[in-house]
Amino acid sequence: VKIGGPAEVFCQITNSKDFVAVVQFMRKNQLPLTILGWGANTLIADRGLRGLVIRNMAQGITILRDTVEHENQVTPAIDPLWHSDKKKGSFTYEFSDLDYIENDAEPILVELDSGVSLPFAINSLIDQGITGLQWFARIPATVGGAIYNNIHGGTHFISEVIQSVTVLTTDGTLQTLSLEELEFGYDISRFHRSKEIIVSALFKLSAGNAERARQTAEEWARRKAVQPQRSLGCIFQNITIADKERLNLPTTSAGYIIDHILHKKGMVKNNLKISEQHAAFIENLGGATAEQYLQIIREIITETRTALDITLRPEIFFLGFTDDELVGITNVL
Repeated sequence: VKIGGPAEVFCQITNSKDFVAVVQFMRKNQLPLTILGWGANTLIADRGLRGLVIRNMAQGITILRDTVEHENQVTPAIDPLWHSDKKKGSFTYEFSDLDYIENDAEPILVELDSGVSLPFAINSLIDQGITGLQWFARIPATVGGAIYNNIHGGTHFISEVIQSVTVLTTDGTLQTLSLEELEFGYDISRFHRSKEIIVSALFKLSAGNAERARQTAEEWARRKAVQPQRSLGCIFQNITIADKERLNLPTTSAGYIIDHILHKKGMVKNNLKISEQHAAFIENLGGATAEQYLQIIREIITETRTALDITLRPEIFFLGFTDDELVGITNVL
């Protein structure tokens, strides 16, 4: 989004060994530390960030064995808040027609470093006949960021394919957490509260139909190409089905509310624009500040509450702000 101040100290790390060592050093000496992957859904304050900012670019991908029996773990049932009435309404894109089941494919266990680029992982694994990540095409994230926020692609969550996650605890020791311990929900995991740092993850993927997975990923990415690039992604979580039905709306999409209820689509203010491509995206036209970005977010939340008696929740994160600056806004880091 090209908004936000500088890091006091910044480094890029390209392997997990160095990543673990630097994090352990910072924590042992109780020094301020921020981990970023792509930072695609994070608004950073204009004053910047104190301490060390690490851009994690560890790129390890290890296929542990050809096939593996899945452990008897129960993937949490999570409402994707992706619901619309197909006969009415105006929608930017749909993905339901691309869904299919891979339950019959042989399972394969793959370990990915937390710094691995998700788009790279998707393409690299499909090239090797390994599927299961195609639902997350065109999401600008690292594996660590994807797990941290339990990203969703259409009706799919990354938690569907997680077996376990290895973390650095607050005292700097390595620990492996099972799926049941990860507390996955819609745009949330235990990492929002635990302050543990994700080092790597074990994925339960499949020896599925690679050609179908590639075509699905490519079509998924093509439809998502409507999303503006100089933005933080979709700003708000979709509303619940209960609110959709109570308000007689054709979709749970927050973008629909901003467009058709608030009539703010295309609005320009302080070099920021509510995108004409998708009203849940706020674009930086050049020179906008984090403070100005916050003002528009707060304005949308306030007007939606007045118009519909619901409170939109941001699905982006905020770094470097004071509590006073974030009054009325959630998902504070």
